[in-house]
Amino acid sequence: MKKFYLIIMFSGIIMMGTFNGFGQLGLQNIKICVISDLHYFDSTLLINDGYAFQMYLAQDRNLLKESHAIMVSLFDSLIAEHPDIVLITGDITKDGEYICHQKIATFLQKLKNANIKVFVSPGNHDINNPNSFSFDGDTVYSVPTITPVQFKSIYNDYGYNQAIKADTASLSYLSEPFSGLQILSMDVCRFDSNYINMEPTTSGGFKPHVLQWVKDRLLEAKLNNKVVIGIQHHNLLEHYSGQNLIFPEYVIDDNDTISTQLADLGLKVVFTGHYHAQDIIEKTTALGNSIYDVETGSSITYPCPYRIMNLTTDTMLNIAGKRIQQINYNTGLSTFQQYALQDIQTGLQPQVIYMLMSPPYNVDSATAYTIEPAITETFIAHFDGNEGTPSLQTAAIIAMLQQSPNYAFIGYILDEIWNDSNPDDWTVSIDLKNTASGIAEIFDIKTIVMFPNPSKGIFNLLLPEINNKVEIKVFDVNGRVIYESESIKNRNIIIDISNQSAGLYFIQLEINHTKLTKKLILN
Repeated sequence: MKKFYLIIMFSGIIMMGTFNGFGQLGLQNIKICVISDLHYFDSTLLINDGYAFQMYLAQDRNLLKESHAIMVSLFDSLIAEHPDIVLITGDITKDGEYICHQKIATFLQKLKNANIKVFVSPGNHDINNPNSFSFDGDTVYSVPTITPVQFKSIYNDYGYNQAIKADTASLSYLSEPFSGLQILSMDVCRFDSNYINMEPTTSGGFKPHVLQWVKDRLLEAKLNNKVVIGIQHHNLLEHYSGQNLIFPEYVIDDNDTISTQLADLGLKVVFTGHYHAQDIIEKTTALGNSIYDVETGSSITYPCPYRIMNLTTDTMLNIAGKRIQQINYNTGLSTFQQYALQDIQTGLQPQVIYMLMSPPYNVDSATAYTIEPAITETFIAHFDGNEGTPSLQTAAIIAMLQQSPNYAFIGYILDEIWNDSNPDDWTVSIDLKNTASGIAEIFDIKTIVMFPNPSKGIFNLLLPEINNKVEIKVFDVNGRVIYESESIKNRNIIIDISNQSAGLYFIQLEINHTKLTKKLILN
């Protein structure tokens, strides 16, 4: 009994530590920049402009021919800002071309030479991409892409060799560039199926073991009083109601459940990209924990933004943003921002019409051409952030769609995009102090004592004080459930699997969607 109380007291001491201040961050503020979806396209891949490249541009809203000039301007701006850290949230290259990754690495070397720490996360375009091509008139030629191993090698100095922990089953890693501040790069891409489908898989999500690895890192961070900033390519949250319906491939699978779990484990902010929009969304869980998905627009798609942030010593992350204003490229009589806006306006029109007339929408031609201007205006406003008020023409089309028996859902989704909820998409402050309430504060694998292990089949579990229901399952090595029970407010749980054969078993404890696993050895 005395041993039991000593264990609980020790657990309590650990838990009390999580409420202390974050003095480990030091006395200086930390400046951070975020860039996303660079989609760099090396000019050597365009041997001769012609039908093949123009057909590609017809279905791609990126400024590919201008991408080198944009990168020069962007990285010059980053060096002028001289942040402590630069975060890159995926789709670094157009389509995973080896030469494009090499060229981006030369840009990153300039940041490294300026003593700027860089952390990358892979995007769905970046690895094992069958669409890695060069263009010559009417013809496309395959060019080398890269593997996950090559990605880690090329970006070894930009996240991987600084990692204090790395997931062996994905390209996820954890780094601590400053004492008390951790960068958690989460790989949610699906490179493995690219060659099966013969195209890069756009959708994303956590593999179960990768998600558990991420949860373990968040639990450790909370236990050790660390501030965590997450980065991943795909959106963690829906950025407008209906996004999961019309563009599910831009938000991770099971995003509502997973975002709740991560928030309740103390993660406050995740920087994402993929959708090419400058948008910030906040979610508060049932336990009162808030998490922000800060999506950054593409560097080569209007408004060509990047984010600049200041993390203060009191753990406030103050976010602002800038636009690339000029590049060394012939934009005619237009400024670069005018040039980029005109490009997306003309580029989106045929893409929107094609999308409307294709499955699953199958809108007739006359209707597609009628409603296209409203959709184009709405999505450009979304890319720009802080959508504002639609034009009278767009407002009228949205109202008409909402009354339509066949296309009302399109009208309601467009209306949801214009009704952009707080916070501001460019300027916001987020308190990163880890004050997550509920079970995530106290339920950690390190605060659970199980004995004897190995045993003849009867195990004791000693838990910290938990007011929630604990669901208990024991699995054999084949994944078969051989024992399950529930317990409420019980610190000492007895598990009896003495009727099973000797061997390795796994016990899973679940509370409020948080799952932890321990090994049991029966001898």
